[in-house]
Amino acid sequence: MPTVQFGNLYYMIYIFAAFILIFISLRFLKYKSQKFRYWFLFGVLVLNFLIHIFKIFLPIYQDNVTYLITKVSFENVCAVSAITFPFLYFVKNKTVKDYMIMVGIASGIITFIFPVDAMSTWFNGQDLGVYRHAFNIENIRFYFSHFLIFLVPFLMMHYNMHELSVRRAYKAPLFLIFILIIIFINELIITLFGWVPKSELFDPSKRNPSFIFGVRGDLSGLGTMLRVFVPGIFLVNPWFAGDAFMPVLWLVFPAIFYGGLIALTFMLIYDTEETLYFLKLKMRLAQPEETEEVKR
Repeated sequence: MPTVQFGNLYYMIYIFAAFILIFISLRFLKYKSQKFRYWFLFGVLVLNFLIHIFKIFLPIYQDNVTYLITKVSFENVCAVSAITFPFLYFVKNKTVKDYMIMVGIASGIITFIFPVDAMSTWFNGQDLGVYRHAFNIENIRFYFSHFLIFLVPFLMMHYNMHELSVRRAYKAPLFLIFILIIIFINELIITLFGWVPKSELFDPSKRNPSFIFGVRGDLSGLGTMLRVFVPGIFLVNPWFAGDAFMPVLWLVFPAIFYGGLIALTFMLIYDTEETLYFLKLKMRLAQPEETEEVKR
């Protein structure tokens, strides 16, 4: 059975399809008015919101999820994006828009590079024991939804609907940490209502949205990348007897480091001149002051 695996033909087909859709979108919007583009992108966000909500009618959800409401909640970063982007789109606050742009584009790209859900036998915190067909309807939905999360912020930047600034860059990783806290609160609420067994709370091998409880055993490579920045005190969870990390707190330093690198990359692309000036200024301030007179 054809399945998506890192670097194989089906992995590359989805990436190629994404480039084709980007090209079609740019051609379609090239000669449209800015007003048309604005409302078209909003329509795309609404479409993705509906895709996120109505996914619960797909067979894999109907067969493996007891309480379907949990799958349309704030269960991970991309779910938060799918739900909130139609509303954030109209927000005037520049920091919020920065988050929307950077997280939308970055999470879309990361999903296509590391499509964990499409390559795994895991679903909703359980190992189904079988890989999904490469073109299973859930895989297609997964890729398309994440592509739309990427596409709207990408087109917003392409058509100058928002301007990033290096002077606000530090706020994006902090906003991401705030989103992780929301995801954690979401898990507490759905557990309180009995929609998720209490025994699974804090367990990285069960429902573990955006890895807030730690890293699953089959994702050890990802764990190595993240935990190198984590203080030892955060690698133990006093509320869970097994191998779990301190909820959310363990991700704070990785979010700041990797989020900072991603933010810097965006600034170098979209705010190049100001960013280079800002970096040169910081480097100049970091250099030791020269002595006024060299001793003979």
